[in-house]
Amino acid sequence: MRRFLLLALTALYLWPIGSYASADFPHLRIKDRRIVDENGSTVILRGVVVNQLGEYFQANPDIKPTVELIEKDFQDMAAIGVNAVRLVITWSTIEPEPDVYNIEYLERIKQAVEWARNNSIYVILDMHQDAWGMYIATPADMKCAWPTTHNVGWDGAPEWATITDGKNPCMIIHREFSPAVYRAWTSFWTNRNGVRDHLVNTWAFLAEAFKDDPAVAGYDLLNEPNWGENILATVLKHKPDFYADCVKAIRQAETAGHNKLIFFEPLAIWSAMPGEMPVKFTGDPDIVYAPHIYLGAISIDMFLFGRELIPLETGFKIAKREAAFHNTTFFNGEYGPSSRDRHGWRYAALEDKYQNHSSLWLWKNGCGDPHHMQGKWPRTDYTPDRVMNSVMKIRCDDLQNPEGVEAGYKEISKLILSRPYPRAFPSPAVFKSDPDTRSFVIKGESPGGVPLVVWIPGDGEPAYQGDGLGEVRLEKVHGGWLLHAIPERGPWSLEAKGRD
Repeated sequence: MRRFLLLALTALYLWPIGSYASADFPHLRIKDRRIVDENGSTVILRGVVVNQLGEYFQANPDIKPTVELIEKDFQDMAAIGVNAVRLVITWSTIEPEPDVYNIEYLERIKQAVEWARNNSIYVILDMHQDAWGMYIATPADMKCAWPTTHNVGWDGAPEWATITDGKNPCMIIHREFSPAVYRAWTSFWTNRNGVRDHLVNTWAFLAEAFKDDPAVAGYDLLNEPNWGENILATVLKHKPDFYADCVKAIRQAETAGHNKLIFFEPLAIWSAMPGEMPVKFTGDPDIVYAPHIYLGAISIDMFLFGRELIPLETGFKIAKREAAFHNTTFFNGEYGPSSRDRHGWRYAALEDKYQNHSSLWLWKNGCGDPHHMQGKWPRTDYTPDRVMNSVMKIRCDDLQNPEGVEAGYKEISKLILSRPYPRAFPSPAVFKSDPDTRSFVIKGESPGGVPLVVWIPGDGEPAYQGDGLGEVRLEKVHGGWLLHAIPERGPWSLEAKGRD
């Protein structure tokens, strides 16, 4: 009976989503190691990570780990030039019991996608996890022998898929370094009790649900996977096999000819020390490599020595090389710009140079987020008394509002995200932006007939000049302007500057 009810509800909620206007959301694919749209333009996805639909461990019962997601969030993202979000979703919520899918949660995801669609923002569904999941936290009454410490719970897998065989849940230095976490991942990679197959089937379920929604650009298969107890077996066999199974399941669920992009990540350790042996897992052309370039922020050199010893550009070079092995481009799924040593400005210059795509961590950081409870657990009464430095800052020191109060954009994040960039352009081309002056230069060679769309921040009509652009049209949008043109065949160029 339960299975029958599940199928009936699934049929109801997976009924065709409807015929959306797709003018704002051309279908994306990979061509010549670039993301391109159906108009022939190279596309740049510039975004943020949104974790407000994620299910996280709640250390303090009075403070939720995430902030409620509302439509205004997407309006505020669009106002600073964002055209893509990496939307965190959680396996524990999607499949709370084996083969039972949470239709109410699916509806919430669809609502978020609708809000994104209304604000011309693409969505990448991100199957997020950290240190396997919520159900692996060190029990509050457990004693952790030195040098181990309590590990707060995180996010990801459902309880029924958490197979640790009673391994010690205490950690050494970092959440990923725990015997229980290692065993849970080994159980997953080796498909004990079919848990890996369950996640593959969950992706098929989601692909079926969103196959006709043009605002969903693609799927990020698994955030920062751990290596388990055998890193070589994971890198060389288990992770490639899992990715291959996901690609096959997703493609079988999709509408022929409208395959969405599939984003795949290296192991979690890449974020600290870039580099992983690439292994071929599919011949599918529409895959995107998605490491996290945290050099200069939370990389191993910053942890050990407090300064950037591995040059920031190293991450871009390695990501490009590993993506090329798979004949694709790379999407920087997470990064964190700072003012230290002009890190944010250097990051922006490299992003322009490599013409890569990205999503900045994090849009809104809840006051009860495990990232800020780590080190305090097993205390349950801990309350952060500071401002969460997410893109939209959250104040946590208001006793009347323990879940946080919005405190405006974080300036460095806004500066980097809102700088001018081409959302679509004819290739080949090179471009450069200046976050401080909001100026932008691009030049290239056009085959003719391929659209150019440039985001320019500022309320005042932007100044611009160019050659070979044909007719230019300016469109006022929330927070700035879109410059539209169809460059003529041959050389073309544009200089533009945002104005208040």
